[in-house]
Amino acid sequence: MRFAVEIRNKHFVTKRLLDLLRGRRVALAFIDHPWFFGIDEIFKKGAVLTTDFAYIRWLGDRKGIEEKTQRWDRLIIDRTRDFGRWIPNIRRIIEGGTKVYGYINNHYAGFAVGSIRQFHQLWESGAQ
Repeated sequence: MRFAVEIRNKHFVTKRLLDLLRGRRVALAFIDHPWFFGIDEIFKKGAVLTTDFAYIRWLGDRKGIEEKTQRWDRLIIDRTRDFGRWIPNIRRIIEGGTKVYGYINNHYAGFAVGSIRQFHQLWESGAQ
């Protein structure tokens, strides 16, 4: 089995934690969450890839989006700019030989399937 650990307190992401995860071949889950590092910021910390795969969770702001909708059938938030920051980083991870797995929550933009379509379109267009 393979594991990823999701940390939601950015102060916990230290060299000590990264070394511990690396020693056990556990991935640090990269998350798109309002209270966590952005993807560009987390990569500035150095060697944050701790095993042979990366796991990304696009979570969004649950409370914020639930103030706008309770139906999960359409995009509420335009995530084009956000995906635009993720895509070049994901391309670099893949080019380095690391597999990438991702998960998109309905709370990310209002409709997970729509978010996946948007990501795919941006990816295919060669977005940098």
